[in-house]
Amino acid sequence: MTNDPLAGLDDVPWAELRHSYGRADDVPGLLRAMRAGDSEGPYPPSTRLANHVVHQGTRSQAAAHTVPFLVRMALDPEQAHRHRLVALLTAIAIGLDNNHLPNGYHPREDRDCLDSLRGEADEQARWIAEAADDEEREERAAMCEQVLVDAEAVVLSYDTVRKALPALAALLTSDSPELRAGTANLFAWFPESAATSVPRLKAFVTAEASPGAAATGLVALGLLGDPTAAPFVESHLDSPAVELRWASAFALIRLGITGPPVVDALVEVVARPPESTGTMTFLSGSYGGLAAMALAETPEATTPRAVEAMLAGLADCKGAERYHDRYYTASRLFTLVFPDTHAAAPRSFADLNDAQQRVLRFLAARHSDGWPTDGMDALRHWKVPTDHSDLRAYVGSA
Repeated sequence: MTNDPLAGLDDVPWAELRHSYGRADDVPGLLRAMRAGDSEGPYPPSTRLANHVVHQGTRSQAAAHTVPFLVRMALDPEQAHRHRLVALLTAIAIGLDNNHLPNGYHPREDRDCLDSLRGEADEQARWIAEAADDEEREERAAMCEQVLVDAEAVVLSYDTVRKALPALAALLTSDSPELRAGTANLFAWFPESAATSVPRLKAFVTAEASPGAAATGLVALGLLGDPTAAPFVESHLDSPAVELRWASAFALIRLGITGPPVVDALVEVVARPPESTGTMTFLSGSYGGLAAMALAETPEATTPRAVEAMLAGLADCKGAERYHDRYYTASRLFTLVFPDTHAAAPRSFADLNDAQQRVLRFLAARHSDGWPTDGMDALRHWKVPTDHSDLRAYVGSA
């Protein structure tokens, strides 16, 4: 028996597997470089491997086959940058976390999608046969095969990481707060394992010294969606640590609890997010963005108080370190107050409601660059000008 985390690496038929850039025969070299601790340059091996097997959140055929090696490396105390390995395991399991926040991951949807595709085999065969010529038939067959391979990769990646959770639980008590927090984040995405994960995460939060890491554990409890965790989560709503108040409120929203103390905590943080220390790992550490996401789930979301809190937070988002707070808060706020359900475009600024007018006054008074595309698309959908000079004139005409 060997203690080498990469034992069996060459037994995997990597050349027969695919990732986002073609054949996966380069994966062993990247894993070996990660094992060696190579982290130089802007694109270390862990980043390159993530880009190959989970490109922009798309889990490839090769992704699941990297999991056993990543798990064994993550469990080795001598391995460098173990928190990066756990983050990569999370991406292999679910893709990009912003696609699943604030309401958690629902693996049944992926399983149903795969079952549906497999059930359409006869229909697909008929569609392929109806092609005009051999070239089109080959194209259709390849398309159907790739869709099925991709759907299988999603389910297999998730299930392979899930099987490793009992072993990875040991990392919740590691010496590194970043690694502990990253592991708590990982456990958030497996609702089918909630029966064992909830007690582990409650014990983790109770023992955790780092506010950011403990906050990650509370958010994870909410994302699992198990209502039995609600009393424990709610007990942190009056914590002296702002990170824990925020995390408790975020988790309670996910658990269906939206009372005034919950909204108060979210309003506080969306207006003045705590400094990110790297130990709250959801949404790239964006306290403000996550608070805005959760606040948008409440009936208070478009009240003057909530809108002004989000605008206050945006006004203070300066510098690269606040990019994620700015991006996610603006995206959620703009699409919230300019929903795609209106019947007709307003004739003038005066026809807009109070929340919409507040947002446009804010935008008109600031530089126009850097706002999220989906947020600005929401304004265009309402036929509101997005060119800065035109917007200033539109607002100033009121």
